[in-house]
Amino acid sequence: MKTEGTNKKELNNSGITGFDKWIIDIVTNNLEKIAIFAIVLIAVLIRMKLIPETELSPDYKSYYLPWVEAYREYGLIGGLSKDIGDYYVPFNVMYAICSLFPCEPYIPIALFSLAAELVSAFFIRKMLLLIFDERGVERRIAVRISDFSAALTLLLPFVIWNGALWKQCDAIYVVFLVIALYYVLKDNYTKAFIFLAISFSFKLQAVFFLPLFLVLYFVKKRYSIFNFLWIPVMYLIMGLPCVLSRRGLRATYLAYLFQTQEVATEGYGMVSYYPNFYNFGLDAFDEILTLPAVLMTVAVLGVFAVYAIRHASFLDKKENVLYFGLFMAWSCCMFLPGMHERYDYAIVLLMTAFCLGVKREKLWIAAIMNINSMLVYIMVLFKEEVFSITILSAIAVVLYAITAFDIVKRIGAGSHE
Repeated sequence: MKTEGTNKKELNNSGITGFDKWIIDIVTNNLEKIAIFAIVLIAVLIRMKLIPETELSPDYKSYYLPWVEAYREYGLIGGLSKDIGDYYVPFNVMYAICSLFPCEPYIPIALFSLAAELVSAFFIRKMLLLIFDERGVERRIAVRISDFSAALTLLLPFVIWNGALWKQCDAIYVVFLVIALYYVLKDNYTKAFIFLAISFSFKLQAVFFLPLFLVLYFVKKRYSIFNFLWIPVMYLIMGLPCVLSRRGLRATYLAYLFQTQEVATEGYGMVSYYPNFYNFGLDAFDEILTLPAVLMTVAVLGVFAVYAIRHASFLDKKENVLYFGLFMAWSCCMFLPGMHERYDYAIVLLMTAFCLGVKREKLWIAAIMNINSMLVYIMVLFKEEVFSITILSAIAVVLYAITAFDIVKRIGAGSHE
């Protein structure tokens, strides 16, 4: 066995200096921290390179830029009193704040998204740690896996392109959704409902995770039905900036009703670039298929909800709660009409982190979901159709079916999983 003296002699004979040894010691003793810092730094640098690009976004010059310029013209209060944009109040406030910066609007818009992406990664890390703690995984190993799984979500193409290239702000409503799910796993349901309500106030798609909360109400029996009132209460509170600016109650609070009518008024059909069932020749039949599609969604969600409630022990584990919640939200995207290519942002983000950290055997599903999302974004942003949306939809349907069978098997196994 080599002694410490022998090791030092070998180092001295290798030609390295004391300074070299100092560098080597720092790197080897902090390798994982350095790697995480490098991943985050690279993610930020990629975004800094892409943020100035505004030609590829189909929405920036048509919508976001004119909205910010309108707020600059009318002022913060004056702008909030007018019918600017088609989002609900929190996003209007964000665009109004962007108008206050003496720079091109794409800079603060993209930086809002970047901040939300970083916070999401932080809470994804915390979620994974909760799951590992329940599993009894050694803390050092749990921290390492959680750190890398969360950090790598910052390098997912659809996450980067959504905020930096498209100038969309899906990351903002998703960050509150991620925090809500974190508090669900902590069994702190009041905070979970508050953050779910905030997320819903930013974007209607947060409702995709409401089925999870409904199922947990019957399974956990740890919160009152009145907790669901946080959603309308927070919705009303978040609308106050426009109401106080005298925009009007109807114009303020019926924003989501107007958005749900876009399927009929803006010619989207049954689906808009989202790979689901309706790309198999059904897109143009929204007039007769919209209501049946909504009812079918309710039926699918109801079947899985009843099955989960009857096998309540399945949801005793935190990892199963997250997995089931993601599946139910994915079901909404697959069956509801009027789905857009960005509506599964939270699902793919969390499924990726979940499979990277916890369900490695399902990592291939998360990988294909990411590839599908990336190809759809390429179709929309770069106008390049690598594969037709029909092919991507077929892949998505197969993935969804495989996941559905897996969920059924796991729920049936219950506590013996």
